[in-house]
Amino acid sequence: MISKRKFFAFFLNRFNKRALLLVIDAVFLLTHLFYLFFFLLNDITEMFVFNIFSVSFYALLEFFIYKNPDPITRYASLAIVEVTLHAGAATIFMGWEAGFILFIVCCGPFPFFLPFKRKAVPFVLDVLFALEFILLRVYTVNKGGVVYTDISSRTVTGIFIFNTFMSFLLIAFFSSVNNYLKRIERQKMKDKNEELSMLIKIDPLSQLFNRRAMVDFLKRMDSSAKERGEWYVIGMGDLDNFKHVNDTYGHASGDMVITTVSKIMTEAVPSEGYVCRWGGEELLFAVPGADTEQGRQIAERIRNQLKRYVFTTEEGEQFSVTITLGVCACRGAFSYERCVSIADQFLYYGKEQGRNRVITENEFPLESLK
Repeated sequence: MISKRKFFAFFLNRFNKRALLLVIDAVFLLTHLFYLFFFLLNDITEMFVFNIFSVSFYALLEFFIYKNPDPITRYASLAIVEVTLHAGAATIFMGWEAGFILFIVCCGPFPFFLPFKRKAVPFVLDVLFALEFILLRVYTVNKGGVVYTDISSRTVTGIFIFNTFMSFLLIAFFSSVNNYLKRIERQKMKDKNEELSMLIKIDPLSQLFNRRAMVDFLKRMDSSAKERGEWYVIGMGDLDNFKHVNDTYGHASGDMVITTVSKIMTEAVPSEGYVCRWGGEELLFAVPGADTEQGRQIAERIRNQLKRYVFTTEEGEQFSVTITLGVCACRGAFSYERCVSIADQFLYYGKEQGRNRVITENEFPLESLK
């Protein structure tokens, strides 16, 4: 059996606002077509004419919704007015027992679902609905003002059952629509918040995670590794002679280098890993479930791809850039902060050894570790 959540997801995926409003309007249109033929067959001429206008109204509304679905409040308000007028007129012509009066009761909650600019509007409308209800009761029951009194009790009972069913269906339908619209708004708010959250976490130039976001990932990765007794690897990279690039070719070229190396690192690091701009020309990657040798292979891919890349300035000048990386594997013996610190020491040892290289514990004099 399909779950409620899956059904709602199915519904959301297939209905946008325009389609939803068109379906609602089509239900009203078909209902009034039924009334059109009902009143015609029972020789209630006035309501037959009324329903010609009602059917035309909903057909025209279908057209306007298709063209522009945005003014929901306007469309819904017009529909509520039509329903209450239709229910009042039908009650006058057929009597209280026919059940058309139920539609006026049903309309009571709907104004509160709509985003009116003036908060008093739903209350005013409900007062008007209540007055209409009371006046119809007085006119049709107490004063016997029903126009068509010769309609068979079987016909009256039949239309009462139909109107009762449609009234409850109307309440259920619009309550579902209200929930649907609320969920849409909540989802939009959630998406917006996630978008804002991502903007806070993303470095605008490199489009990588920034240091703040990376620290969160490292904390989770470190905690998970300690629980499972697994390795993870951290690689710290720093562009060689980056100041020379900015001074010689300009900051636009420097930005181009940062953007390019960010793409290279993103492509080299496995999908389960993370890449961030740690600060300035420093970039960091972290991969769960990886050891020193796997970390070295990733770092070498980054180094070799960048070394082969030829940059071209707007003036047509060409240059190359290299990167030095320090790679440290961790397995719960110390914190991620210590792992980052060790990778950083490996990195600067690589700088001292001539740059453009990858340094792990195998190349680093461990007695020099701080």
